[in-house]
Amino acid sequence: MKLFHKKNEPARPAQTAEQKAGSVRVLKNGAYATAITVIVLAAVILINLVVGALPTKYTELDISSSGLFTLSDTSKSMLASLDQDVTAYYLAETGNEDSNITRLLDRYAGESSHFTWQQRDPALYPTFAQQYDAQDASSSSVILVCGDKSTVVDYYNMYEADYSDYYTTGSYSLNFAAESALTSGIARVTSDSAYVLYQMSGHGETELSSDFTETLENSNVSVESLNLLSAGSIPEDASAILINAPQVDYTSDTIDLLRSYLQNGGKLLITTGLEYDTPNLDALMAEYGMTRQSGLVIENDPNHFAYRYSSTYLLPDVVSNDITSGMTDGMMVFTPVAQGILTDSENEDITYTNLLSTSSSSYAMQDYATAETASQGANDPDGPFYPAVAAESESTGAQIVWVNCANIFVSEIDQMVSGGNSQFLGSIINWLNGEENAVVIDAKSMNATYLTVPSTAVTGLGLLFVIVVPVACIVIGVAVFILRRRR
Repeated sequence: MKLFHKKNEPARPAQTAEQKAGSVRVLKNGAYATAITVIVLAAVILINLVVGALPTKYTELDISSSGLFTLSDTSKSMLASLDQDVTAYYLAETGNEDSNITRLLDRYAGESSHFTWQQRDPALYPTFAQQYDAQDASSSSVILVCGDKSTVVDYYNMYEADYSDYYTTGSYSLNFAAESALTSGIARVTSDSAYVLYQMSGHGETELSSDFTETLENSNVSVESLNLLSAGSIPEDASAILINAPQVDYTSDTIDLLRSYLQNGGKLLITTGLEYDTPNLDALMAEYGMTRQSGLVIENDPNHFAYRYSSTYLLPDVVSNDITSGMTDGMMVFTPVAQGILTDSENEDITYTNLLSTSSSSYAMQDYATAETASQGANDPDGPFYPAVAAESESTGAQIVWVNCANIFVSEIDQMVSGGNSQFLGSIINWLNGEENAVVIDAKSMNATYLTVPSTAVTGLGLLFVIVVPVACIVIGVAVFILRRRR
């Protein structure tokens, strides 16, 4: 078969050397561009992998006004000193996570290689929480595990409502308390110390509510009941004993048991009230140089009693010392219907420490049972008074804290000062147990901080943005238009 060229088809000219060089150059440029693209893509992927492996504190900035996700020095120090592995299991359904909590857990993990966290979806792991006795935990709660120890940080303990301004403004604020709850939980599962506080029963004593027992649990203190009438002796594992507002006095046999306990270095926390007579218990306190200040304390300083309440609803000053160091700065203690405590300054064996103090304008009303007004009588002594006093015996090592207010460890009273009374209890028990009070981590406000314009600047700013700026824009526009037309 023969092939024929068309007569009119011109022959293709051969490529010149310059054309061949140009083709090679284009090919090289294309290969170079492709290689650069691959290198850039690889670099971007590598950078993303490196950045993804960095701790969150380096890759995410906390721009919240209250620093919601910025860990305190207390938490950082504790995480830096961790020598045991702690795993946090976050209980939340996929897609329903609380971003505030997960971000905070990322910050914890970024501070220590011994802290890690994992999410456990209850729908995928329905029995997971049961192995840690956390089957009743709320959604978005956290289980902290260290070896054989575990504790649950409930979701509702990571948010708290602050009602301190409710009685003056009618509003409350929501605070993020997750850092305090998580740090306390980590300390709990990594601590080797455990204490038992026995609260006396059988004489009408007030039993501690969950507000107070949860605070004590954060310090590894468990609370047990003790009725000496039936037990007959004080348990050997008692780290301290609580006598909380007995309505009936103790028998001489019970007082003898308490006296022997103190003589052997015992630790005792007592609350009493003027509503109930306890002469035997008062006599035991007198042996340590402490007696009741007769009369009902009345406050004349409006900053030292609750707003819209009687002047007997005291808000005493918290005296700063080692015993009260576990309380947040500015936190109040509420002591409605209280008496002062007098101490024997000549007792060289006992060291006394005042914990709460009324103002100098307070006084103790002697005839409060029959008084028709709150006016100070001629026989009513002036303040200040000390409703809470600590005593420590140098010879025996006994430690006693006496609070002369029967209502101080009542849940409703504690809630009115946003947990101030429970913090006070925790600080006292830590001192009795010989534990240093950890620095309290304040909850952080969830309220948005609004930008406010002073009233004096409103008129000037209004003229600037409503008249001056628009007129200036119009003038500049007309000037530019005229200049361009003249060209």
